[in-house]
Amino acid sequence: MKKIIILFTLSIFLIAQSYAFESCAGDQDHNDRWERYRAEKVAFITTNLDLTPEEAQKFWPVYNQMEKERSEAQKMRRELEQKINDTETKLSDKEIIKLTREFAGSMEEEGKLSSKYNEKFLTILPPQKVLKLYQVENDFRMHMFKKFRDQRRKEGERP
Repeated sequence: MKKIIILFTLSIFLIAQSYAFESCAGDQDHNDRWERYRAEKVAFITTNLDLTPEEAQKFWPVYNQMEKERSEAQKMRRELEQKINDTETKLSDKEIIKLTREFAGSMEEEGKLSSKYNEKFLTILPPQKVLKLYQVENDFRMHMFKKFRDQRRKEGERP
């Protein structure tokens, strides 16, 4: 039963993601990679967090919403980073101060999101699983870094 609920939740998530990415046909390769990444992340978290069916049913909608909001906040921060990189060095002090405050505000927004969703997760999961969620997310990042590094090494070995 647990596997059925997890597969059902995963399927709904993947379908929702595919609809969200269909708007940009020119970016299909990027979208395919993003969908594979998200599917792998969901599977990794599901496997390592050991959610009960009831927990999974409550957890995934909240987690997906957090990911959406986090992605939007990170996109805004990356745009500011690009703006900082693209600016000429001859900005006035007033313009520089404004830009630095916008950047610091974007980082603060990401922190507020983390706090907001931490509290939501604590209402859904036992505290031990919330803590484990953060560990699993970090483990997944490390897993992906290693996978990317190994893939780059293999590509470098090809004639």
